[in-house]
Amino acid sequence: MKPLRRAGKHYLGVDLGGTKILAAVFDDRGKLLSREKKATKPELGLTGVLQRVEECIHEALATAALPHTAITALGIGVPGLVDTKGEIVRIAANLGWHNVPLARLLKRRLDIPVTVVNDVQAGTLAVGEYGTGRGLKSFVCMFIGTGLGGGIVLDGQLYRGSTGMAGEVGHMPVIPDGGPKCGCGHRGCLEAVASRSAIVRRIVREIEEGRESVVTQLCDDDLTRLRSRILSTAYRQGDELVREVIHEVCHYTGIGAAMLINALNPQAVILGGGVIEALGDRMLPRITRSAWSHVISASPDRIRIKDTGLGDDAGILGAALAAQRSHQ
Repeated sequence: MKPLRRAGKHYLGVDLGGTKILAAVFDDRGKLLSREKKATKPELGLTGVLQRVEECIHEALATAALPHTAITALGIGVPGLVDTKGEIVRIAANLGWHNVPLARLLKRRLDIPVTVVNDVQAGTLAVGEYGTGRGLKSFVCMFIGTGLGGGIVLDGQLYRGSTGMAGEVGHMPVIPDGGPKCGCGHRGCLEAVASRSAIVRRIVREIEEGRESVVTQLCDDDLTRLRSRILSTAYRQGDELVREVIHEVCHYTGIGAAMLINALNPQAVILGGGVIEALGDRMLPRITRSAWSHVISASPDRIRIKDTGLGDDAGILGAALAAQRSHQ
């Protein structure tokens, strides 16, 4: 995991999620120069989303007062399976994409070398270089956002597995007998009960069935606006429904963390993503208690459960790192 250290070079990092697009410019030392955000709007289709990515990049370059010619390479993290060459998105369910040649399409639009990487694997790179994974030889990341994914570092290297799919922690079954249906087609997956999408679905369903919640007021009666920030506000105001759902999420996330600890014996399990950024101080102690109640052969003083230390920047940092590694 090499930092951005080539003199005079600049890199673009893009974190393309199911809900939002983040684009950032970094200097040759990995210093953040600018950061811009847009809603993804996947309902616009491939062309519409690419247009929004391009606009977000232009805005980030303008804020940094840099021309395209100052950029050495662009890295983009995508929530899905990416081919081993870092060029094609094989499948991205939250975007409705299948076999999209994203590197070629963006290079044609921007005339900049492009590397495509799985978004949580990108975030894991950043955690190892700049976050709380720095100095660790083995750790696992879990990112709780629109979906729920992860990354694995073993012996100091990002482990991608035989086909690049290693780290799909969101599809570990945590409810063995049934459970909510997941986007992958199975039931009882961690993502189906602990992702922000799952949290929102549960809360909206309960409210529509007559449950009272301050969420309705915080969303100005438009529940489509329910995001991590509103969840955090409602939780801190003591909203009974939100607390009930978040505590259940902590329970299942802890089970998922315990599975990883039992299987891999890492030095740390590191959690990130929008939900953790908004509520990590309340969630991490509960997740930790749940995990240790299911771990069989490790102790809390040897394996830590903590946040990334990078806030919302893990994805863009990791994407820029991936670009630097691919275009030295």
